[in-house]
Amino acid sequence: MTTPNVSQTDINDSQITLRQERVRLLYQNSVLSVPATILSGTIFLVMLWTKVPPTELLCWYLILIGYAIFRLIKIQRVLKNKTYLTDKHQKAMTSFLIGSSLTAAVWGSSFLLFNNYVDQTYRLLMIWIISATAMGGNMSLAASKRAQYIFITLVFTPTIFTNLFSNNEFDITLGILCILFYGVLLMLGSNFSKSVNESLQLRFKNEELLSSLQQQNKHLEVANNELIKTKEILTEQTLSDPLTGIANRRNFDNTLAREWNRCQRRQYPISCILIDVDYFKAYNDIYGHQKGDELLRQLSAIFSNLATRADDLVARYGGEEFVFILSNAAHDDAVVLAERIRQEVEKAKIPHSGNKVNEVLTVSAGVATMTPNNHDDCYALVHKADEQLYLAKNGGRNQVC
Repeated sequence: MTTPNVSQTDINDSQITLRQERVRLLYQNSVLSVPATILSGTIFLVMLWTKVPPTELLCWYLILIGYAIFRLIKIQRVLKNKTYLTDKHQKAMTSFLIGSSLTAAVWGSSFLLFNNYVDQTYRLLMIWIISATAMGGNMSLAASKRAQYIFITLVFTPTIFTNLFSNNEFDITLGILCILFYGVLLMLGSNFSKSVNESLQLRFKNEELLSSLQQQNKHLEVANNELIKTKEILTEQTLSDPLTGIANRRNFDNTLAREWNRCQRRQYPISCILIDVDYFKAYNDIYGHQKGDELLRQLSAIFSNLATRADDLVARYGGEEFVFILSNAAHDDAVVLAERIRQEVEKAKIPHSGNKVNEVLTVSAGVATMTPNNHDDCYALVHKADEQLYLAKNGGRNQVC
C-alpha cells in the first residue's frame, strides 16, 4: 500500500493550524489566570495595607486590576470571534505576548515599589506571592516557550537585582535563592512546554492521519462501487444474448435447472414453449443479414412483453429459435400463451416475401408440460417441446402444437 503524497501546501497549512491552536490555548488558559491575578493582587493589597503608603499601594493595585479586567474582556472577545483561526493569528499572538508581558511587569514592579517599606518577614511573603504568580504563569503559558520566558523574567528580574545589590546579607541570600528558583522555573517550563507542544503535534498528526484514512475509505468505496457495477455489467453480459439483449442459452440452462428443481420439490407443473421463425433463412437471403438481426431484436421485444409473470423467462435458444420457461404453468395456459405469441407476431405485419404460408412474418411454436420427478431430466421437457415444434413446422408452420 503506497503512502499518500503530502504536498508542501498541506504541510504549511498543518503548521499554521498548529500555531493557531497554540494561540487558542494561550487565550483559553488566560481566562482562568486573569481572575487568579486579581485574587493574588487583592491578597497583596490586604497584606501590605498597613505597611505601605495607601496611595502608592492602591495606585499599583488599580493598575493591576484594571489592566487584568481589560485583558479578560479582550481575551473573551478574541475567543468569541475566533480571530486566531484567520490569517491574523500572528497578530493575536503578538497582542497576547504584549498583554502578558505588561501583567508580568506590573507584578515585577511591586517588589521595587514596596520593598523598602516592609521588614524581612513581609519581603519573604512578597517573594512567595511573586513566585506563586510566576509559577502559575509558567503553567498557563506552556503553549509558548517564548511567552513563558518573557513572563518569568519580567516577574523575577526586579526582585533578583534588588536583593543582589543590597548591603544586607539576608537580602543577598534571597536574591541567590530567587535566581535558583528562576532557573528551576525555566527548566520546568521548558519541559512542560515541550510536552504540551508534542501533545498538540501528535493530536494534529492523528487528525491528519484520520482525515487521510477517511479520504482513502471514500476512494475505496467509490472503487468498490465501480467494481460492483462492473461485475453486474459483466454478469449481465455473461447471461444476456449480445444481439437481442434477452437471456442467452447459458442463462436459460441455469434457469431451467433451478425451476425444474423447485417445481420438483413442490410438485408443480413446468411448461416450455419453443419458437422458431418461419423461413428465416429465406428472410436473410432476401433482406440481408443486418435486417435479419433487426428482426430478431424486434421479436425479442415482442416476446419480452408477453413474459409477464415474475418467474417467466424468455431466452434466445440459438439462431432464430426462442424459448419460454413457465414455472407452475399448466399445459393449457402454456398453449394459450404460445397462441398469443403467434398472433402478436402475425399482427406486427413484418413483411416477408419469402414466407410460403403468409405474406408477413410468422412463427411456429411447440409446447410441452411436465411435472418433474426423479426419473426425468430437465432437458426431457425441452426435448418434448422440440418434438411439438417439429410437428408444427411439418404441419404447415404458423401454428402451435
